[in-house]
Amino acid sequence: MVLTLLILNVCHWAGDFSHLSTAWMLQAKRFGTPLLPILAHAGVHTSLFFIAVFALHGFDKAVLAAAIQLPTHFTIDVLKGKMNVWFPKLLNIENKFHWWVFGADQMLHQTVIIGTATLVCR
Repeated sequence: MVLTLLILNVCHWAGDFSHLSTAWMLQAKRFGTPLLPILAHAGVHTSLFFIAVFALHGFDKAVLAAAIQLPTHFTIDVLKGKMNVWFPKLLNIENKFHWWVFGADQMLHQTVIIGTATLVCR
């Protein structure tokens, strides 16, 4: 379980904070639209999760991880972007609530990671 958690966290980091997040995806995530780049971004995460879980736990568990990751990552990122539309002051990194929303976004992603790891390690 610990190894799965660590590897899924590396996958999450790579999908969000490396060159795998393109400017096209990041711009869409900023405001929660258009949806296609955000779906592509969620697809990157899903692919990384699928590969990692397949290597660790096999095909069936990898399909489960992908089925969890795609809709949850997409939804979390769209909603975070919409928060910036509804509350434009959140775009200012000097606003402490910007960081609260960022933290809540990451906490939701971590909750999904923990839930996924729990399910695939059964």
